[in-house]
Amino acid sequence: MKPKILIYGAGKMGGFFKEFFFSRGYDVKCYDIIPEKRDTNEVKGDVIFLCVPMQCIPTAVRDIEEKCPDALVVDIASIKSFSIPYLEQANFDYMSIHPMFGPDSEIGLSNIIIVKKSGRKEEEIILNEFKKAGAILSELSPEEHDAEMAKIQGISHFLLLGMAYFLKDKFSRDELKYSSPIFAVLYKLASRIINQDWSMYWHIQKNAEILRREFIKSLEDLDRKLKNKQSFEDIFLKLKDDFDDHINSTLILDACKATWDVSTIELLRGYIRAVDSLILKLIERRTSAGRKIALFKRDLNEPVEVAEVEEVKIKDLLSKTDLSPTYIQEIFERIMNLTKEEEYRILGIKKTLAVLGPAGSFSEEAALKLVGSRLPLKYCSNTDEIIKCVENESADYGLVPIENSVNGTVISVLDSLMSSHVEVFGETTLKIVHCLAAKRPIELKEIKTIYSHPQAIAQCMGFINNYLNAEIKYTKSTSDAVSLLDENSAAIISENAARLHKLYILKKGIQDVKTNETRFYLIRKKGKGELRGKITSLFFGVEDRPGSLKDVLEVFYRRGINLRKLESRPAKTELGDYIFFVEVEKKLEKDDLRELREVTTFYHVIGIFDRIEKLDVWKN
Repeated sequence: MKPKILIYGAGKMGGFFKEFFFSRGYDVKCYDIIPEKRDTNEVKGDVIFLCVPMQCIPTAVRDIEEKCPDALVVDIASIKSFSIPYLEQANFDYMSIHPMFGPDSEIGLSNIIIVKKSGRKEEEIILNEFKKAGAILSELSPEEHDAEMAKIQGISHFLLLGMAYFLKDKFSRDELKYSSPIFAVLYKLASRIINQDWSMYWHIQKNAEILRREFIKSLEDLDRKLKNKQSFEDIFLKLKDDFDDHINSTLILDACKATWDVSTIELLRGYIRAVDSLILKLIERRTSAGRKIALFKRDLNEPVEVAEVEEVKIKDLLSKTDLSPTYIQEIFERIMNLTKEEEYRILGIKKTLAVLGPAGSFSEEAALKLVGSRLPLKYCSNTDEIIKCVENESADYGLVPIENSVNGTVISVLDSLMSSHVEVFGETTLKIVHCLAAKRPIELKEIKTIYSHPQAIAQCMGFINNYLNAEIKYTKSTSDAVSLLDENSAAIISENAARLHKLYILKKGIQDVKTNETRFYLIRKKGKGELRGKITSLFFGVEDRPGSLKDVLEVFYRRGINLRKLESRPAKTELGDYIFFVEVEKKLEKDDLRELREVTTFYHVIGIFDRIEKLDVWKN
C-alpha cells in the first residue's frame, strides 16, 4: 500500500514534493506553521517530509515527535551537521537526504544524496519513486556529505557571490547587451542565489569556511602564475585532464537566451527563433535518449510503451504550466510518439499489439506466445480501450478475450465488436493455469490472506476451501494483488506473473476446472488486410415473428455450414428486440450472403479467420 505523506512546510520545496507524490497517486497533505498555507491541521502521516527553513528545524522536530512519533521523517536540509543532531535526539525514525536541485527544477537527472537510511519499508517506496522519475541516487555519510558540499555548493556559490560583490559598482544591467553567453549564464546564476533566502546560504558558507580560505589562496597563486605565458599554457593543459566534459555545453549557453526579457518586435522575433532552435535541439536529444532506452528495453524484455509512465509525465508537465492543458498534452504526446517511433525503428518492430494489462496477465501470456516479446505490446486497462487503440491506429493489432470455457462468452467484447470499426483476422487459445504465489516459501496453513481478482478467486474456490484457512481480499488486477503481499499472504496469479514479480510458486494448477481455456480474437482496423480463413463471425437481426430465426438456421443447414457458436444479445432498442451473433465453419461467399439477406433484417460480418500460432510484428 502507498504510504500517506505529510509535507511539513508549505514553501517552494514543500510544494515540489507535494506535487511530485500527488501526481503519482499518493495521499498527500501539507502542514505549515502559518494556518493559511495548510490543507490539514493535523501533523499526521506515514511519511513526513521536513521542508522548513533550517532555523525552523528544531521547532518542527519537537512538533513531529510530540504529535506523530511513529512516522518516518525525511530530512532534506543542505547541511547535515546542523539537522542530524536534532533528528538523533528525537524519538522517531528518520531518513536524511539532500535533493541537489531547486523547487522549479526537473527531478530527472537531478542528484539526490542519501545521507542516512532508516531501514523502513516506506523508505524503499519513496526512494524507488525518485529512481523511477530518473533521479540519480548516491550515498554519503554525514561527514562526507558536508565535506563534499563545502566544495560543490560552498565554492561555487562563493564564486558567484564574489563576482556580484566585485562588479556591484562596476557593472550595470544595461551593459548586458554587450555580454557573452558565458557571462550571461554567470550573471543569471548569481542573481538566482542572491534573490533567495540568505540564511540558507550563510549555513552553506559557514560549512565551507576552511575550504573557502584555501580557495582564496589558490586564486592568489593562480593570479601570479597567469603573469607568465608559458605557465598559463601549462595550467590549461593540466586542467584539461579533469575538466573534459564540454560536449553539448553550447546547449547551456543557448538555454540562457530563453531566460531574457526583450521588448522590441525585432528582438522578440529573434527570441522566438532562438527558442525554436533550442526546442528542436532538445527534441533531437530526447529522441536520441529514446533510442538508447530501446536497447535497454530489448535486453530487459520490457514494452516500448508504458501507459502509466506516460500518464505521470503528462500530469507532471500540466502541473507546471497555466497554458491550455489540451494543447500541452497534445504537443507532448506527439513528442512521445516521435520518440516511440524511433524506438520501434531501432528495434525492428513494424507492428504493435494492444493487450489487456497489466504485465503478468493471461492476455499478456497469450500475446507472448504470439509475438515472443513484450517490446511490441501496448497494455490497456480494459477491452474497450484495446478496440479504440486499434480503431484510431495507435496500435496495429488488438488481442481481446472472446470466450472462456468456464465463464462463457465475454459479453462486453461481443457488444463492442458489433459497433466498432474493426475486424477479426485470427484467433488463439490459452490454457488458464492459476498459481498460488508468495514472497517466500510458506506453508499453506500459515497463509493469513489471499489476494486476487474476483474471477480468479471464483475459479479456484475448491482449492481455497479444501487447503486454506485465509481471509480473501479481492483486487482489481494482478499488479494490485502482488503489491499488497506481505510475509504471511499469497496471491492467485499466473505462472507468468509469478516469474515477472520474482515470487515463489507454492502450488501450480489450483483452478477447479483443469480444462479451463480462454479463446482470444485478434483484431485490426477494418479494411487493413485481406480476410482469409475457414471461420466467419457475424451479427444478424430477424423480424419479430414466429420462425424467423429458424429461417436463418435453415440457410446454414441447406448449405451444409456448421455453427460453432450462437448467441443472442439485446438490440438496445426496446424490450424483446434481439441481435444474434454466430460463428460458422466456412468463409461465407456471395451466394451464402445473398441467401442470408433474404431472411434477415441485416447482417454484419466482423471477421473471417483461422487459428493463428504466430503473429509477425517484426521487420523482414
